[in-house]
Order: sequence, then structure tokens, then C-alpha cells
Amino acid sequence: MMDKTINFKDIIRTIDDDEDVEDFSENSDAEVDFQPSKQSNKQKKDFDTGFQFVSSVDEYNNDAWNDLNKYIKRKAKSKTDDKIRKIRADNGIAEDSHVKIEDEDKSDSEISLSEDELKHDKIKERTDRKKKKKKSVEEEPFFDDNVNINTEAGSFYEMNLSRPILKAITDMKFVHPTPIQASTIPIALLGRDICGCAATGTGKTAAYMLPTIERLLYRPTGGAAVTRVLVLVPTRELGVQVYQVSKQICQHTDIQLGLAVGGLDLKTQENILRKNPDIVIATPGRLIDHLKSTPTFSLDSIEVLILDEADRMLDEYFAEQMKEIIKQCSRTRQTMLFSATMTDEVEDLAAVSLVKPVRLFVDSNRDVAFNLRQEFIRIRAGKEEDREPILAALVCRTFRESCMVFVQTKKQAHRLHILLGLLGLKVAELHGNLTQPQRLDALDKFKNKTVDILVATDVAARGLDISGVQTVINFVMPALIEHYIHRVGRTARAGRAGVSVSLAGEQERKIVKEVIKKAKNPVKSRVIPPDIIEKYRQKLQNMEQQIQQILQEEEEERLLAKAENQANKAQKLLKGEQDPVRPWFQTKKERKNEKERLSLKLKEDKKKSQKGKGKIKGKGGPKSDNEDKVQENLKKIAAVQARFAKKKNKQKKISVVRQDIGGNMKGSNKKRKSHFGGATNNSKKRKS
Repeated sequence: MMDKTINFKDIIRTIDDDEDVEDFSENSDAEVDFQPSKQSNKQKKDFDTGFQFVSSVDEYNNDAWNDLNKYIKRKAKSKTDDKIRKIRADNGIAEDSHVKIEDEDKSDSEISLSEDELKHDKIKERTDRKKKKKKSVEEEPFFDDNVNINTEAGSFYEMNLSRPILKAITDMKFVHPTPIQASTIPIALLGRDICGCAATGTGKTAAYMLPTIERLLYRPTGGAAVTRVLVLVPTRELGVQVYQVSKQICQHTDIQLGLAVGGLDLKTQENILRKNPDIVIATPGRLIDHLKSTPTFSLDSIEVLILDEADRMLDEYFAEQMKEIIKQCSRTRQTMLFSATMTDEVEDLAAVSLVKPVRLFVDSNRDVAFNLRQEFIRIRAGKEEDREPILAALVCRTFRESCMVFVQTKKQAHRLHILLGLLGLKVAELHGNLTQPQRLDALDKFKNKTVDILVATDVAARGLDISGVQTVINFVMPALIEHYIHRVGRTARAGRAGVSVSLAGEQERKIVKEVIKKAKNPVKSRVIPPDIIEKYRQKLQNMEQQIQQILQEEEEERLLAKAENQANKAQKLLKGEQDPVRPWFQTKKERKNEKERLSLKLKEDKKKSQKGKGKIKGKGGPKSDNEDKVQENLKKIAAVQARFAKKKNKQKKISVVRQDIGGNMKGSNKKRKSHFGGATNNSKKRKS
């Protein structure tokens, strides 16, 4: 009988006590989600969970964006993307080769990255060593906080809103009111002045538009059309957004809206304003232009004045324009002032424009969203030229979709558009050098996921609600922490999670420390491997000639277009034709003095930087030139910070606010009767 030998090689033996065993389990650390990978975001292509049946073809085709097309007469022309495609085609690179999806049928599609690019970044936690001190908040007697009304409604149905508005709210899929909406709507329906302060992304637009439209439903009908509501906003994009939201709320009513912002067709706006729409949404400059030039349009009948993002309007030096507009409005108006940050300038404006206002401070926007993950990447001294390679590594390896990149200057935004486009990414840019149709087109593409990355200046940092923004990258840190809060507020909105990654140099360490000090959640420090940075640096150096080629072509086209415009003007002058000069509320001398007073005087810094450029160019090359550009931007930021610090430490003037303003009005003491009649207090009307 043969002996059978048993092989125990594949059998796992029993583990002894206190024995060290190698860990073969998969890494389930949450940080893996923020590391480079080949996996793109999962997309459900089999069924749309948000699908709903509609009652008619008109309802299916109804789109608030299409209503905006009547204001746009010129098409958005952008030749930058065409130039990028041409260069990539000449180099034999297929479209989107860098971020090519290998298998579109798979739910977890893979993106082609080399193995060395998948090396993980080092992520550490940064904490503030100093203990936080709670500051006592002093109450101001200017505000009237004694309001006996329920401001904690859990549903829109508890707010005495009419059926057309409730139906619109249901169509817009609003479920529960946000804290600022629950506080504002009942008080606004009483006709009281309001000074509201809430964090970005908390629904301030609906908070003031819902009660305003509710009151307009009770306006007298059958007479001449009268403009009763004016909404002032700081930027064109925010004006368009407020217009679209208001249009959706008014969809089941007969209330007419008008839009008066810069960049859109002037004649179309004039024709609409001549008809005196119920609500006008405007930026200060274009509104004053229409007040001086459009006949039959005035602000005498304005009964509700709304100042949205008031702090930004004061930052943009609209103070004189806003005073001119407020002066032309009716004295018996209701005024609602909303701001994401409450500064001394905003409080001064409130003292001028509001009468016994109710203060609604839901959140003064001193902190970022609770569900925002904040990361910082340190830029070492003398390594400022690494900003572009680091940004390229971030957007190519880790943050590839729904990403906003904030920069300081318009030129930098355009350069990054070309640079990232040549890397094969789908990019759009948003800044003041673009025409308004181009700006709206860029926003529309980013909202519809046609492009993955939006490079923008601070024109997009305020008020814009773009759903699904996953990441915000600060290419250069802003001058003030309030501006930082607004930038990162584009993500982590309405309870969603988001990530912010900021590139911080040695001159920006102060604001980084301030962010860490105020952070409620741990702040992360990301370190990208040096070999990855070197690889992308080489890529960008190889593309520098192509970038300069595109910039040169665009400059030649710009000069050619300028020469054509001058030739057309000369022809008109020879024929005796001349464009009408549109009047303004200030003289040329007053405007010049205002600009000189408000502008930053950086002539000495510019001279020094120009001397430095002349010396470095002889030694180095494009590398040192890029570093000088960044250094110049950082100097400007430092100057802004110094100016605001000086302003902050300046002693405040003692201002007297009289409680009884009505008695000191010139002429008759009687107040003009409201157009709204008895609809100001809805509770009284229902009792009777």
C-alpha cells in the first residue's frame, strides 16, 4: 500500500497570539476620494430619476433662458477655442486625448493617465495653535427688532402666499423655506424695511422676490402701467440670474418683468422700459443711462426698492450711482437691503436708505459652508512660476469635472483658458473683457456640463448659483477673507458637499492663517510630488510657443477690428452722421475726480517691477517673466489689504439718526397713498 502525501502549502495556518500580521485589507480612507485616479464620476444613463410628464408642448418648451434671447442681438463669437483645436490638429493630437474616456458603456469609465501621474499627493491636517476667543456683539439701537410675527414657518403653505405663487414654488421644486426665507417673507409682506444678512447660497433671491410678487398680485388693474419694484444688483450675470428666477416665480401670473443690464441690446431694453413693466432688475450704471435717455421711464412710482449684494456694489464704487438712484425713488417706498457680508459701508448705506428697519441676521457670512473641505498648496519662495504646473496637475489628475478656477486678472484668465485647452481639457472663461453674449454663453455651457472647467475673475464670485460645482480652485488668493468666502461659496451650496483648493505663496500666509483660525472643520495641506510638477512644467514649457502664437494672432485681430471701427467712424463723420451722446448724471470733471480718488496709486510699485523685469530678462527667460507677473499681482493684493486695514482702523464718525423722519419732510406732512391699497397687511384683509 502506497503512502499518500498531503500538500499543506495552500492551507493557511492558525495565527498565534501577539503575532504581527501584514494588513491586506483595502484602503477605505476617505482621502482616497481626493487623490488622482483613472475613474471618472459615475453617471446614470439608463433612467433619469427627475423625469416628469408635462401637460402641453408649450410647457415642455418653456425655458427661462430662451426668454433672455430677446435681449441678445449679437451672437457670442469666440475664436480662441477654434485656434486651440487647429494647433492640436496640426500637432496630430486627437480631440480630448488627455482626458479620453476609454469605454463609454461602463458606468465607471476610465481616463487615460500614465502610472507616474497616479502617484498620490501628500495630504496633512493643519490646525490653529491659538485658542479661539468669542467676541461680544453689541446691539445697535438703529434697528427695530420688536416684531410680533412668526418667522419660523416650516412650509411655504404657512406664509399666506397666493395660489399662483405656491404653484410656481412647487414647479421649482422648493420644499422647505431656508432660514432667511422663513424670516424675510412674513415681515416683507407687512411692508417693513428690512436689512438682511445671510451666507451665500441660502436663497436670498427667493426671500425677497416671493413677498414682492405676492404684493404685486393685489395691485390695481385697468389703469396705466406703472413700474412699482426696482431690484439693483452689482453684476450683469447676477442680474440675469435674478431675472430668470423671478420669471419662474411669475410664470402663473400676469406680472411683467424688465431687465436693464450692460452688454445686452440697448434698443430692446428701451422698448420694454417704455411699457413700464411691474418689476425692473438693473445694474446701477445702465439704469441711470436709461433714466437720462429713455422717455416716459422714471422711478417716481417705485414702491419697493431692493438692494441685492449691497456690499459688492459699494466695493465696485457704485456709491455715487446708488445715492442718485435712491434720491429719485419715492420717499414712501419699502426698502429691502440684502448683503452677504455686513461692513461699515453697508451700515452707512442702511442708515441713509432704510427707515426703522427690521434686522434679519441669519448668518453674517463670516464662515465658509459647514460641508466644505478646504485645502491649501504652499508655493515656496522663488517658486511662483510653479503655479501654472500645479494648476495643470490638479485639473488633469484629480479635479476634472465641474471645477471653477478663480484668478486675479483678465489676462491671466485668458492665458489659462488657452493653456488648459491645449492640454485637451474643455474650458471656458468668464471676465470683463468678453462681450455680454460671450459671458452668458460661457455660463450656459458650464451649467449644462458642455465644458468641465470655468476660469473666472471675481465677476463670478458673487451671487451666482451654479448647481453641481464640485471644486473651486484659487489660482491666487484674494486680497480679503470676505472675498475668499464668496469665492469658495460657489461650491458646497444648499447642503451639498464641495472642495476648495487654494495656491498660497509666502505673501499670502496671513490670509491662510486667518482661514485656518476661523475654520470649524480641519483644514488640509496638499503636497504634489515634485516629479509630477516637473513633468507638467516641461509640458507647459513645450507649449509656450503655441500659447504666444495664439495670443499674437488675437492681438493682430483686435488691432484690425479697431482700425475698421475707426475707419467706419471717419466715414460717418465725412457723411455728417454722428452717434448721439448719451447723458450722464455726473460731468466729465466729476467722473475724473471720482476715479482719481478711488483708484489705487501703484505707480512706484510699477516702476520698480519694470526695472526688475529689465534686469531679469537679460539673465532668464519666460520663466522669470511669469514669476514677475505673479509678483506684480501679489503687490497689488498687498496694496489692497493695506488700504482696507487702514480704513478698518480709522475712527468712526458719530452719526445721528432721527426716529421721526416724517415730521421733517418738506411741504406737506401727509404720506402719499400706496398703490397697493389694503394689501400691505394680508392678515387684516382676511379678518374683514
